Amino acid sequence: MGLYTDVVRYWDLFRDLFRRDLLIRYRGSVLGVAWTLVNPLVLMAVYTLLFSVLMHVPANQGIDHFPLFVLTGLIAWVFFQASVQTATGSLVGHATLVKQVRFPRQLLPLSVVATNLVSLAAMLVVVLPFTLWLIPSTRETFWASAIPLVGLMVLVSGLAIIVACANALFRDVEHLVAAVLLPLFLLTPIFYSFDQLPGLGSHPLVGDLLYYGNPLVPIVGAIRDPLYFGELPSLGSVVYIFGVALAGLVVATIVFRRVDDRLVAEL
Repeated sequence: MGLYTDVVRYWDLFRDLFRRDLLIRYRGSVLGVAWTLVNPLVLMAVYTLLFSVLMHVPANQGIDHFPLFVLTGLIAWVFFQASVQTATGSLVGHATLVKQVRFPRQLLPLSVVATNLVSLAAMLVVVLPFTLWLIPSTRETFWASAIPLVGLMVLVSGLAIIVACANALFRDVEHLVAAVLLPLFLLTPIFYSFDQLPGLGSHPLVGDLLYYGNPLVPIVGAIRDPLYFGELPSLGSVVYIFGVALAGLVVATIVFRRVDDRLVAEL
């Protein structure tokens, strides 16, 4: 796993890349990191208005504090989407640097993930006070949300390297990732509860495919358990999350080792 220990070995370089990404993202911005909260808050408001107020969707009836329910799901999604989408172009966007300087190139997509961790932390700072105030049972379990969040970070790190390398070789990957993110968003239980989907009973195989085929489903559920339901994540979910996350790291290592020498020529 030397691919990832390079973050420590080249810590000064990684820190500079991280700072550069952070400064570029919020340069000239009045609100700075606070802009991270605008997108999830707007989505939360729209879904609350549409599904709870206007449509009265049965699947959402009985869900107390529905805006908070949505926000606890958006914590994972916003970090996942922003990291993967931005990391896709991280090598192509730094083509000149990659060609001119020899350095561990995987640090570029990994620095993107680190930058989005700042946004993730900002969302947690906003969500935690509300969940601790409105749902007292979460005061004893909120700490457990760190477990699936670490798994999410590991998974996203592997995916970031994979999509960055793939896009350096095939520019269509950037458009493919953008196209896949929308249906993946709809299939992730952010504004609905996966267990309450009415079609699961008659199509159990489809339900299993949607649950285990989309790692974000158990991740969102494992984050919601301590932050919304006041329960600890199930052991099965935690094992699955870290199993998929570690598999992602292994696949990313294999992919990067095979294409690293080709990156300069392709870029």
